Amino acid sequence: MSVVGIDLGTQNTVIAVARNRGVDVITNEVSNRSTPSLVAFGPKARYLGEGAKTQEISNLKNTVASLKRLAGRSLSDPDVALEQDFVSALLVEVDGQVGAEVSYLGKKEKFTATQLIAMFLSKIKATASAELKLPVSDIVMSVPPWFTDVQRRSLLDASEIAGLKLLRLINDTTATALGYGITKLDLPTAEEKPRRVAFVDIGHSDYSCSIVEFKKGELNVRSTAWDRHFGGRNFDKALVDHFAEEFKEKYKIDIKSNQKALMRVIAAVEKLKKVLSANASAPINVESCMNDVDVNSFLKREELEQLCKPLLDRAHVPLEQALADAKLKVEDIDAIELVGGCTRVPALKAIIQDFFGKQLSFTNNQDEAIARGAAFSCAILSPIFRVRDFAVHDIVNYPIEFTWEKSPDIPDEDTSLTVFNRGNVMPSTKILTFYRKQPFDLEARYAKPELLPGKMNPFIGRFSVKGVKADSQDDFMICKLKARLNLHGALNVEQGYYVEDVEVEEPIPEEKEGDVSTHQLFCPRDVPA
Repeated sequence: MSVVGIDLGTQNTVIAVARNRGVDVITNEVSNRSTPSLVAFGPKARYLGEGAKTQEISNLKNTVASLKRLAGRSLSDPDVALEQDFVSALLVEVDGQVGAEVSYLGKKEKFTATQLIAMFLSKIKATASAELKLPVSDIVMSVPPWFTDVQRRSLLDASEIAGLKLLRLINDTTATALGYGITKLDLPTAEEKPRRVAFVDIGHSDYSCSIVEFKKGELNVRSTAWDRHFGGRNFDKALVDHFAEEFKEKYKIDIKSNQKALMRVIAAVEKLKKVLSANASAPINVESCMNDVDVNSFLKREELEQLCKPLLDRAHVPLEQALADAKLKVEDIDAIELVGGCTRVPALKAIIQDFFGKQLSFTNNQDEAIARGAAFSCAILSPIFRVRDFAVHDIVNYPIEFTWEKSPDIPDEDTSLTVFNRGNVMPSTKILTFYRKQPFDLEARYAKPELLPGKMNPFIGRFSVKGVKADSQDDFMICKLKARLNLHGALNVEQGYYVEDVEVEEPIPEEKEGDVSTHQLFCPRDVPA
């Protein structure tokens, strides 16, 4: 058996494995250390990862990207409308959730986002198995911290379909923090002041910042803040809009009217952006961009920063929010660790450094840190590895409340309670106690729908408690329900039982003086509901 960590990215996916007394990132079939997060369909076969990337431009309408960001969504969600700008296949509704309509094996097919992710994960599983020459089962996969219950369950379902045992869904920044902390031998002891580190992760599509406290053998996430629409692709879009106008005026072509031309320019501006991260200026050239017209231009780094100014002006917001939620000041932060490809943009690094007033650190590999942390987490959870003890305490990002039917016997009863507050430690278990004479239902939902990404339904689940009846004295039955926010960040009502008072006569042993007497002892007895 093997231990695998997966950083499921919007653009690329990285696979790390625990072996050789450490963690290695493995390469795919073309020796790349990351695999494009793409699924494509053709008249004779489907294409996954690198295979989908090679035919992307020639098969745009049947290639699906942004898999992770479609998970658990509905077509009416405004976030999905934004994703259509980055997904060339047609997005449609399939059984109440978003999916894609493609041409496969000569006919039109519709696949849900969960099915598409499962297809892609089957490729990741095969890549890992080929490299390790072992069957792959146990995995830990990373997700953005802003994912809700339904989004996390979509990934759990996709993993199961792909034949993978998902031990934990771990938040991206938490995985980075684990990879950072588990190898450190100089962490403060329990009696000392904790080391506080800000982890700033800016990837292809989103931006998150976590404030994490480290002590010997443990990490505690104090706060996490994010911007769901801030990443490398947003910089690319600003550049594409700029060159679309320039090419319309200079070459009389409208690249936005031709999807293939648009994809060629997107690929070119992505390279241009990377060159400008290390150079003051750079050219852009696209051969046969559209109508057999070759296009070229030139851009300076200052021009890039000016084009992306609306984006850069938002860069400080998640940092401020994370500090405010942690109830800390800039001076309380001991180090700032940056990960994610977009943190290579010089203007972004300057903004983050100015905000904290400290030198930035790049201890972790910016592209592979999350996958490595996920692999460490998998090794900790897997019985086949011995790993240094390291506890991971994450937090609840959205408050969860339970509502229930009012009992006719308790007219002034409250019918709702926020059980998991924002900032509570996760995983976490709470016991709910009810006094009832008849069966009842309760619902779990997010207490503050305005915090959820897009316009997601705050409803999480509905639970029925059966077998409840008044006792022999027509008194209330005490019902206890165990609600758990598990390792994945998903909510379950794991157990229900009722407490029954049983009268027992128990003799007291003879004493040297006095008579034998008895007393009544009321013992609670747990009976499954």
